[in-house]
Amino acid sequence: MNPRLFHWIAAVLVAAPLAAAAADGSQPKKTPIQFLLGGDQWQPGQDYRAGSDWLALVCAKSECSFEPAKLSVRKEQWQGHYDDQPTNGQQLTLRRQTPGAGRVLAWFRLNNEVPWLRPGPVATYPKKRPASQGTLEMAVDLPDGRQATLVPLLDRDDADDGRKKWQRNPKFLLQLRVPGQRQLLGEIGMCSNEVVTDYLVWAGDIDGDEKPDYLISGKLYLGGQAAQDEIAGVAAVAVYDQTGEGECDGEGWLWEFQNDK
Repeated sequence: MNPRLFHWIAAVLVAAPLAAAAADGSQPKKTPIQFLLGGDQWQPGQDYRAGSDWLALVCAKSECSFEPAKLSVRKEQWQGHYDDQPTNGQQLTLRRQTPGAGRVLAWFRLNNEVPWLRPGPVATYPKKRPASQGTLEMAVDLPDGRQATLVPLLDRDDADDGRKKWQRNPKFLLQLRVPGQRQLLGEIGMCSNEVVTDYLVWAGDIDGDEKPDYLISGKLYLGGQAAQDEIAGVAAVAVYDQTGEGECDGEGWLWEFQNDK
């Protein structure tokens, strides 16, 4: 699938249920949050303008903060392996306005409707148990003494049309657990053989409401936007570099013929 089409579909699928839920009052109102992963990336279209209306989420050891950042933009075409013609787009370059120590985890666009997006420290929770290649589980200590655990679950998608059995390669779903409650967050990556141990980008209280928030595999989950049966609600989906081909090496449909007649 063309990567630009994939990301557009993903954004629509995420936005549609959020809008519907807000309309019937089943969960808190969503706020317009835009953030990017990757300080150098290409995007189709001409949607971005150079400016200083950005913040970098910067972390050094266990301390994180929002720091002023700026965006530079230049027009640039990109042609994928399966594209007949190159696509007009923009090369985005994000940089901290004042270089310093620490690592940038994400870039957030300033918005008057999101008052907590401002320079300053961001409460961050330490990882209690880093993920390992063995289990891929991860734990975070919460300020109230509880522990949040992230547990990847193996899932298989099988179908049978009467003649052939179709079996999709295993994929991993991620479950968030706190004492007495569990929430399935969805897939952690497009390709099951590329699941990495750093799917939890950050955990803490990003909006200052004293409810745990999580940045996981390109999605921002806010505790204050959780529905009644949730631990945290999806508040925003990151914009990724769209120059990838959108394929997984060694992935796809496996055919197991039940009979070859």
